[in-house]
Amino acid sequence: MKGMIKIFVRYVGSAAAITLVLLALNIALLFFWLAEMQQEDGYAYRISRIADGLQKQEDGYVLSEAAQEAMNARYEWAMLLNDQGDILWSRHLPKALFKNYTVPEVASFTRWYLQDYPVYVWRHADGLLVMGCPKGSIWKMGMELPQNVMDKTLLWIPFGLAINGIAAVLLALLLGWRLFRSLRLLADGIERMAEKQRVELPKKGVLGDLAMQLNETSRQLQRQEADLQKRDYARTAWIAGVSHDIRTPLSMAMGYASQLEENSELPLSVREQVGIVRKQSERIKTLVNDLNLASKLEYDMQPIRKKGVPLAALLRSVCADFLNGGLCEHHIIDLAISEAAQNARILGDEELLRRSVANLIQNSVQHNPKGCAIWVALDKNLSYCEVVVSDNGIGFSEEFLKQMKKREEEKAHIPSRGLGLTIVRQIAKVHGGTADFTNLPEGGCEVRLRLPC
Repeated sequence: MKGMIKIFVRYVGSAAAITLVLLALNIALLFFWLAEMQQEDGYAYRISRIADGLQKQEDGYVLSEAAQEAMNARYEWAMLLNDQGDILWSRHLPKALFKNYTVPEVASFTRWYLQDYPVYVWRHADGLLVMGCPKGSIWKMGMELPQNVMDKTLLWIPFGLAINGIAAVLLALLLGWRLFRSLRLLADGIERMAEKQRVELPKKGVLGDLAMQLNETSRQLQRQEADLQKRDYARTAWIAGVSHDIRTPLSMAMGYASQLEENSELPLSVREQVGIVRKQSERIKTLVNDLNLASKLEYDMQPIRKKGVPLAALLRSVCADFLNGGLCEHHIIDLAISEAAQNARILGDEELLRRSVANLIQNSVQHNPKGCAIWVALDKNLSYCEVVVSDNGIGFSEEFLKQMKKREEEKAHIPSRGLGLTIVRQIAKVHGGTADFTNLPEGGCEVRLRLPC
């Protein structure tokens, strides 16, 4: 609150100071303008030069060259009237003005206008010199003030300045108080946001736009907090699922290890048990790697090294690795690449994409120990490439399909079988694609990876 009061005091002081500075600046500009107007060659001086330059000769009046320059600088026409109002001499006089002027007419236009022409007059030796300016060029206004008002001018000016200063301070206080109230609400909202509380500030007032942005920021923070909590829950679910995956192979490895510890000799049967321990240990290692990869992908910690990846070559390489890696003769892998997808490339992480396809093939092999046919296909559409891995095996369980179809923020525990396939979905997601898991009507399952070209 002390900080808010300090802001309020500084704001009011700054506003009052700025107002007073502007007031003083305007007064200075007014005096400067008046001084400039006084310094300018005024009409009296110019018309006196013209009057002096208008000389009478035998055949009429002649205007000197200097007087002509003075006239051209400001006036449009001129005429000289005698005491009876007759025109003795004229220059560029409009036709409408050729006439005799009475004393009332002369009196009426002397200070103002003659047929909308601003006019100025000067006493000449032979009469009255009248100078006319262009229409609309001069704005003439008469002002009269009582002498006592002029006598008190020196008193009224400081008094007016004082009134202006007081009004400026009062306005600054009013505006400052309004700003202070708005800032206090914003400060309270920020404090509640720091305490992870929901903020809903009124959107009216001077800082309504800022309050609206703080409200939106609060909603985003609340959503992020909820997402973090869901991620924590998902991480716990992952750990529970992986623990379930690890429990059986680890128990087998420990059981055979115990038997090895109890045997004093290593016959053929023992060596077979050692081989089983090795295979189960490798399985545990694979599961742990899957867990690490899934966690990194889930929390955006896995570095993605994207480059142009030719999908056809990648699929051929993955299938060849399985066929050359001692695949059981009961498992058959068939690869089909459409003509449109022969040169298809996507921007992605080659190792992650390879891992996703390998996981799909390994899933079909692992869960169909008696053998099955595995089909891998690649096709290209206008906007995406589609990788399809299917088999004629036992298919997915209903529980697994339900879990995979749930939206990510609603997903619960994924069965032990789903870790490798969940990694497939995560890899598709980080590449801007999707992964769809379905069972085929004739038996078996199918996974479609759609990746943007």
